[in-house]
Amino acid sequence: NLLVSESSIMETDNEEKAVIVKHPIDTELKKAIPGDGSLLTDVHPSYDIFTARPEGFEPKVGGMDWLPDGRLIICNWEPDGGVYVLDGIQGDDREKITVKRIAAGLAEPLGVKVVDGRIFILQKQELTELIDHDGDEIIDEYRTVANGWGVTSNFHEFAFGLVYKDGYFYGTLATAINPGGASTQPQNHDRGTVIKMSMDGTYEFIARGLRTPNGIGLGVDGEIFVADNQGDWLPSSKILHITEGSFLGNRSVRPEVDMALEEKPPLVWLPQNEIGNSPSTPGMLNDGPYAGQMAHGEVTNGGLKRVFVEKINGVYQGALFRFTQGLEAGVNRWTTGPDGGIYIGGIGNGGNWGQAGKKWFGLQRIKYNGKTTFEMLAIRVKPNGMEIEFTEALSGDSGNDASDYQIEQFRYEPTPKYGGPKVDLEDLEVKSVTVNDSRTKAFLEIEGLKENHVVYFRLNSEIV
Repeated sequence: NLLVSESSIMETDNEEKAVIVKHPIDTELKKAIPGDGSLLTDVHPSYDIFTARPEGFEPKVGGMDWLPDGRLIICNWEPDGGVYVLDGIQGDDREKITVKRIAAGLAEPLGVKVVDGRIFILQKQELTELIDHDGDEIIDEYRTVANGWGVTSNFHEFAFGLVYKDGYFYGTLATAINPGGASTQPQNHDRGTVIKMSMDGTYEFIARGLRTPNGIGLGVDGEIFVADNQGDWLPSSKILHITEGSFLGNRSVRPEVDMALEEKPPLVWLPQNEIGNSPSTPGMLNDGPYAGQMAHGEVTNGGLKRVFVEKINGVYQGALFRFTQGLEAGVNRWTTGPDGGIYIGGIGNGGNWGQAGKKWFGLQRIKYNGKTTFEMLAIRVKPNGMEIEFTEALSGDSGNDASDYQIEQFRYEPTPKYGGPKVDLEDLEVKSVTVNDSRTKAFLEIEGLKENHVVYFRLNSEIV
């Protein structure tokens, strides 16, 4: 079962347990409570935010990584295709942050990786090493490491990256599409793939069936995960675990071959217009109660989303939660800094790739502040139901009754059409609730759970 949850996020005082809702109030109707149908708008209350760029520096972040001395390196998607080094970014004074452009003119650089102090960029057409010969940090040589994969002038044939693992680089190649979203026909057979590249320039395609895989990263157990975006053969966006030889669902590239392949199910589905429209970089959270869980960015819906992952019979599946909003731009890339902070790179282009009402650029940091926040921490599959774990103990009789939980399930059916509806949507009955002695876990006995379905959880707004 693939899970999605709508989590009540509240800041609480440890002594008085007073609930302070950190979201806007509709004065004409009622107080807006996260998890009660209202949208998240603010930064998660367990995190403090800092704008990590000097005034006037407006990057559309295509990639982020760290130099050995603790400086941040980013590549700029447009307009200059530049690469920048930022110093002082781990402090708390924007005026002390310095920016130096070390390279420019790259073709849609959407991934950067630092390996033993060497800088590598994934461009649309190649993996490139940036080399400084004279020590002034201005790049003197743009050395091609790997190229040769099929690429045209189509605006959608991005190369997204970049991961380095066990001596190899990994990136993803988007398919060509026509204005409006339909896949171009015919497609180059190299597209819609995960590409594995070596330092000697050789490469291979280790997985197929992607559409717009804007984001590749290391997740649980050091495994590679990819975010893919809704379109034809993708009824909604999803996060995928990459294994060699896997087929991931998009049949627009080699229809004569791909129609017969078995699709690997995702780690989680991201219901369109509810929690994910344009997912980006997956990665690991490292602090607070969320350490060891995954998160991913989101360009159009915005913010970061959190994923609790479990492995059942050798297969990863997860529970998806809204995590934070309140950022200056839609999230394209994020990375954990040497200081433990989460550094978030924004992007936008004024079309349908960007968060409404936000900037088209951004670079910010959120950092765990130790404050208590009550929310669902994890949801685990059990033989005859599900177990919800909370970040704090339930108070009083809260969460004891079946009526405290609303549960639905549905599935998606991939078709040649763009996107797709929820199929076989149905309510599920909670037969009984058992809360453990510490009141941090509630087991829900549920009848009718089905394999390969999304299960949606919503808490009664009175649960605290």
